[in-house]
Amino acid sequence: MPTQWIFRTLQQSFGTSSPLALFPVWLVLGPRQVGKTSLLKHCSALDRQYISLDDLPTRRRATESPDLFTQSIKLPVLIDEIQYAPELLSHIKLLVDQQHEPGSVWLTGSQNFDVMRGVRESLAGRVGIVNLLGLSDEEKRIDPINAQTLFEGILETTFPRLYNVRDLDKRALFLNSYLQTYVERDIQALLGVQKRREFEVFLKMCALRTAQIVNYDDLARDVGVSASTIKDWLSVLEDSFIIKLVHPLHSNRTKRLIKSPKLYFLDMGLAAYLGAWLSVENLLHGPLAGAAFETHLFGNLLRHCLHRSRPVEIHFWRTRDGEEVDFIVSTSRGVTPVEVKLGMPNPRELLSPKRFAESTWRSGVVISAAALSSPNLVGSTLCEGWNLGTPTDLTFLD
Repeated sequence: MPTQWIFRTLQQSFGTSSPLALFPVWLVLGPRQVGKTSLLKHCSALDRQYISLDDLPTRRRATESPDLFTQSIKLPVLIDEIQYAPELLSHIKLLVDQQHEPGSVWLTGSQNFDVMRGVRESLAGRVGIVNLLGLSDEEKRIDPINAQTLFEGILETTFPRLYNVRDLDKRALFLNSYLQTYVERDIQALLGVQKRREFEVFLKMCALRTAQIVNYDDLARDVGVSASTIKDWLSVLEDSFIIKLVHPLHSNRTKRLIKSPKLYFLDMGLAAYLGAWLSVENLLHGPLAGAAFETHLFGNLLRHCLHRSRPVEIHFWRTRDGEEVDFIVSTSRGVTPVEVKLGMPNPRELLSPKRFAESTWRSGVVISAAALSSPNLVGSTLCEGWNLGTPTDLTFLD
């Protein structure tokens, strides 16, 4: 486990020149155990008060008497896991309206729906929101030379606690404990899921379907619940930053576009554990190797942007005839088509940008794991509108 600070790209956003300086409240959203509290403590001055709502007596005081609780707060303050006491948000509004200093209140949250509902109701115009996910390959300083070493990094997961942990038993114990805590505490206690066994099966079925288009009826049949329950549970996973549903990019050019979303785990290492792909050999040489690589890359595309405080939208483009572009990545820098190939891409199999792209879009990038072994080809033009890239270089988004 890490014994020294791992530099997080997002920490560059916690400065006086950051866009966050426009707001008195800074909110960091992200999954559990990815380092939100550690990051904010690392960036905090010594005089910033720390309040953890994970502590049950503290949480009880905050929820039962939020007005009295707020009177004990001294600015600047860091309040951890605000989703446990959304009642505090309206009182925080009164605090910052009296003292409108940039970043006087820092908040963290691990569950998106309740937090954002409270933020919209109480802190509109007063809060800057950023996302922290698990460690990116950039933050882990991964420099793979081939697909084998790349997949070793994938199985390590993105959790900081597992950074450079190679012992499979230690890794399995952490992930098993993480999942038990997540299911028993967060899902059951906070979100009211009663069918624990079915939900555990549901998690595993989702892992087996990462990078695939969601078929609600098939998933419901495999889990043994209704399709409406599956939709509710997928929303729970997405609000808890376990998965992301990627929706198709609609275009007026064709009426035969796929309408269902694709499901991606935000941590392919966690999905691999759920799917019992515990070794590099099983994952890299198994039937879902391509989906695993695509899932991992999706997570890194998100991290590259979100950890720089840049809003990003990622869609996919696919027709019912099978024409597809894996990702259409939209940021303030532009729109970039991205194709993902585990092996070396065949230019004849790449879709012409004239089929899907707007004239203002950037050139497409084909990210290939095989390109790691052929550095002399990286950056070359494969065919009109497509250039070759590697999974370790996402600067084409900048």
